Amino acid sequence: MYGNSENLDNSLTASIDWIAFTSTIIQNVSEMIAFLGYPASDFLLLSRGANGYKKMYRLEGSPVTILSDGNEDMGIHVVIGGSAIPDLLIHFKDTITYDTPFGSDAVCLSDLNNSIMIEFLQQVRRIGWLTRFDLAVDDHGAHFFTVDDVCGFLDRQDVVSKFWTYRDVRESTFTREDTGHTVYFGSRQSEVMLRVYDKQLEQNQRAVSPEDMPSEPWVRWEIELKNDRANIAADFLIQRKGLGEIIMEILNNYVRLIVQDDSNRSRCSSHPLWEKFVGMVGRLRLYVEAADKTIEEKKRWLIRQCLPTIAGVIIADGGSFDIITQHFDDAVSRMSSSLRNLVSEKNPEWSYDYDALLT
Repeated sequence: MYGNSENLDNSLTASIDWIAFTSTIIQNVSEMIAFLGYPASDFLLLSRGANGYKKMYRLEGSPVTILSDGNEDMGIHVVIGGSAIPDLLIHFKDTITYDTPFGSDAVCLSDLNNSIMIEFLQQVRRIGWLTRFDLAVDDHGAHFFTVDDVCGFLDRQDVVSKFWTYRDVRESTFTREDTGHTVYFGSRQSEVMLRVYDKQLEQNQRAVSPEDMPSEPWVRWEIELKNDRANIAADFLIQRKGLGEIIMEILNNYVRLIVQDDSNRSRCSSHPLWEKFVGMVGRLRLYVEAADKTIEEKKRWLIRQCLPTIAGVIIADGGSFDIITQHFDDAVSRMSSSLRNLVSEKNPEWSYDYDALLT
């Protein structure tokens, strides 16, 4: 089994729908293409880059993109859309398949229990880190909840969620033909976001002919994980936790459809259909331990967030640095105790020079 999807006992299908990662170990595009298992000739150099990278390469006929030629610390970035994952795994399998003296092929896995997907994720984690990892649950036939059903739970406030906000987005033509319906939980900028959408409507819009349209209702629950959360989820999968189990436990941790049978909503019983939907799972918390702050991290934050504004003010003032020099002493006096401790680690004698400002 390649490992990019899993059929669950309750007739649902779990799958991996998006993989994006960055590597600073692999230094050039041709090496990255070889890592993925494709011929270099299958990729086209596009006319422009993206996301701070000067060059973008796209696999012909498939949503696989490689970004390169960014700043020194940006490495090479790879984006693999959901529809490209099965084909990617076939090509990646060829890179770890070898001829044997017995006239047959053998797949060289780092662990004999690995699927091709787990092997691929292990290799990605060795050369870099995930920046996005989407996990999906497909309900073919809408046996559990339609998107309208989810909206009904939200309207009645029969939902317990760690997300602060949600959005109900409906799309239609001017002739009132429905073309899309999605409920978004959380913010696109956060490291965890959930989409519940009408996959049948989406596929109808993409269909070339009526035969390509799904014959039954289809609802997809899609969890978009970024950065630390993406890597934590992938590591759980690498450690042999089942794909369906991971998705349902993450889902059950962030959203729960309830029956209001307690004055404290967090203690309300889960709706019986919700319990059947998620199955006999617990809740998987994608906990990220807070990293110790350093002066170097403060510098990176200053460069990324503040310097463009400071540069604009200096240019507007004809190149004068008065905005800094005139307010420097006041800024020193308002430094937090945690920042003062970080400064002391780097420059233990600093307080003697600024003692008058710190009293």
